[in-house]
Amino acid sequence: MCRLVGLIRTTEIPLPSWLHLVGGSNSLRKQAETGCVPVGTEPGHTDSWGIGWFDDKGDVSLIRQTGSAADSAFFVFASETASRGSGASGVGETIVAHLRKASVGGVSSENAHPHRADYHAPGGTGNLNRSYDTLLLAHNGTLKKPLMDVLRQEVMDAGREEGKADSDSVLLTGYLASRLAKAEGDTFAALSNALTELFDTAKFVAAGVASGDLTQMYTGVNLLLAHPTGLYALRQFSHSPNYYTLFVRPLTPDEEGGATGYLVASEKTDDAPGWKALTPGVLTHFAPDGSVRSATVA
Repeated sequence: MCRLVGLIRTTEIPLPSWLHLVGGSNSLRKQAETGCVPVGTEPGHTDSWGIGWFDDKGDVSLIRQTGSAADSAFFVFASETASRGSGASGVGETIVAHLRKASVGGVSSENAHPHRADYHAPGGTGNLNRSYDTLLLAHNGTLKKPLMDVLRQEVMDAGREEGKADSDSVLLTGYLASRLAKAEGDTFAALSNALTELFDTAKFVAAGVASGDLTQMYTGVNLLLAHPTGLYALRQFSHSPNYYTLFVRPLTPDEEGGATGYLVASEKTDDAPGWKALTPGVLTHFAPDGSVRSATVA
C-alpha cells in the first residue's frame, strides 16, 4: 500500500523532479499525509520513502529512509539531487520515487522502496563502467503467501539473497532480476515474459488452493521499474481499482524547466492536461529516445 512517481527525460534538460516530488499541488511529499489509501485503512504513507535514479552512463543512485517524507529534509535534498546530480552521482535520466505504507515485511531501510537488484545479463550490460546491470523496483500492492512461496523457491534456486527477505516486494525484485539474468536480448521482452509467467502462476496456484480467487494471490502489482534502458510501468490488481491507479502524461517543453519525457504516478501530481490512466495488465516501456511500446502481461 504505497504511492509511486516515475520520470524519464528524452532531452538533455534536467527533469522537474523537485516539482513533482516536493513542490507541486499534489506532490509525492504531500501524498505522504493525504494520498489515497484502501477503504477502511488509516490515512498516511509514512513508514518509509526512497528515491532512485540512473544517469546517462547507467550508474545508479539510491537514497532511502524510514519515516515520513513529509517530515524529512533529506527527502527534499534527494528530490533535488536526482535531477541536478552531485559530486557522487550523475544527473537523473530515469527517476523512481516511492512512499511506503507497510503491509508485508517490517519497517526498515532495507524494506524501503525502490529496491535495487544487480544481475549479470548474458547479452551485455546497459552500463559503460561495469560488467553487471541493475534494476530499481517500486511496488504498490501485496503478494499473498501462496504466490510468495512459489517465487521464493525460484529466487532461492537462483542463489539470490532476496529469497531470504520478509518483504514481498524485495522477493518480487529478486524474481525479476533472476529472470533478466537468464534472458538473451531485449529487456522489455524479458520483463514481459517474466511478468506473464508471474500472473500465469498466480492463476494456476489460485485454481488449486483458492477456487481461482486471485485476491488470495495478490491485491495489486502496480510497478515502476527503472533500468538503464528506460522506465517500465505496470498497473494490475485483483480488487480496488480506484486505489490501484497509475496515470501517465508527457512532459512538454513549455512546462517549468522545459524538459521533455514522461511522468507516471499513482496519483496526478498536478492539474496539467494530458493525464491518462494506464490500462490494467499492460506493461509499458518509456525509452530515453522518446519511443513507447507496450505488451499485455495479465
